[in-house]
Amino acid sequence: MRIVGLDILRSVAILLVLFRHSQLFNCPLFDFGWLGVDLFFVLSGFLVSGLIFSEYKKRNKLNTKRFLLRRGFKIYPAFYIFLAGSILIEHYRDGFVPTLPDLLGEIFYMQSYLSHIWTHTWSLAVEEHFYLAIALLSFIAYKTKSLDKQKLVIPVLISLIVLSFCMRLYVSYPHRNEPFFSFMATHLRSDGILIGILIGYLYHFTSFFQFFVKWRWVFLLISAILMAPGFMYPGGSYTMNTLGLSTVNLGFGLLTLFSLTNLRLPTQALRTSLQPIVYLLTLIGRHSYSIYLWHIACRNFMNDHFHYGANLNSLLFFILSISVGIILSLIIERPFLKIRDRYVP
Repeated sequence: MRIVGLDILRSVAILLVLFRHSQLFNCPLFDFGWLGVDLFFVLSGFLVSGLIFSEYKKRNKLNTKRFLLRRGFKIYPAFYIFLAGSILIEHYRDGFVPTLPDLLGEIFYMQSYLSHIWTHTWSLAVEEHFYLAIALLSFIAYKTKSLDKQKLVIPVLISLIVLSFCMRLYVSYPHRNEPFFSFMATHLRSDGILIGILIGYLYHFTSFFQFFVKWRWVFLLISAILMAPGFMYPGGSYTMNTLGLSTVNLGFGLLTLFSLTNLRLPTQALRTSLQPIVYLLTLIGRHSYSIYLWHIACRNFMNDHFHYGANLNSLLFFILSISVGIILSLIIERPFLKIRDRYVP
C-alpha cells in the first residue's frame, strides 16, 4: 500500500531538482530547487527507518540481511544500468571516456567523497551510506534491547543531528565571506536523513503523531516558517550552509508528517477536479528515483538539440526527464522489484 501524501512529496522533491537544473534562472523555485535533494533525504530517513521500525514492532525481531537485499534490488540494478548506459550515450555524443578514479567512485558509491562522473550521483552515495549505517545501528540496538527505549534513542538522534550541524559549521566557517561554498560529504549532509529517522521514531514509538494531527495546521505554518530561509538566502551561502539548511530540513520533517494526515477536500466537485493533478503527482513520485537518475543526461541532450529559449527549453526538459524516467522505471525497476518480492519477500 502506498501513501498518496508521501508520493506527492516525492514528486515535489524531484520537481524541485528539475527546476534547479532547468534554465528558469529567475524563478524562485530555481534558487530553492537544490533543497529538493534534502527533501529526498528526509523522506528516505522516515521511510527506510520506518521499514525497520515496523518490522520490529510487528515481529519483535529484525532481519538486516533481508533489509539490505531488498534495498539492493531497488537501488543497484537501475543505477548500474544508468551508469553503463549514460557512459555509452556520452561517448557517442562527444567521445567521453571516464577516468578510472571517476568510474570507481561511481561503482563503489563513494561519490560524496571521491571524484565521480556525474554531478548529481553524490546524493546516491549519501543514501547508500545511510542504508548501511541504519542496518548496523538497528542491529546493535536490537541486540542490546534498546530500540524501543525512547529516553535513550530520541536524545541520541537529536545529538547526532546537532553533531551534523556542528561539523557543517566547522567546515563552513573558514568560507563565511565567500559567496558560494559547497560540500557533498555524507557526514555534512546527514542531518536531513537523521531528522527523517527522528520523526519516523516519534511516529512509530510514541503518541506524538496523534498530537501532531490535532495541531497539524499550526505545524504546517511552523513548517513554512522553517523552510523560508531557502527562499531568502542563496544556496552555498554561509547562512544556508549552516543554520538555514538545518531549519529547512526540520520544516521538511514536519511537512512529511503533515503528508500522513488524512486530508479531505470540502466538496466532491473539488476532489474530482483535482484528481488528475493528484494522479500525475503520485505517478511522478512513484518513479522519482529513475527520473532523478536520468534527468542530467536528458538535460545534456536538450542543450545539444533544442534552442527555443529558456521557458520552452525548460518545459521540454521537464517533459523529457519525467517521460524517460517513468519509461525506464517500468522497464528496469519493475522487473527487478518483482524478482525481489518473489525471492526476498
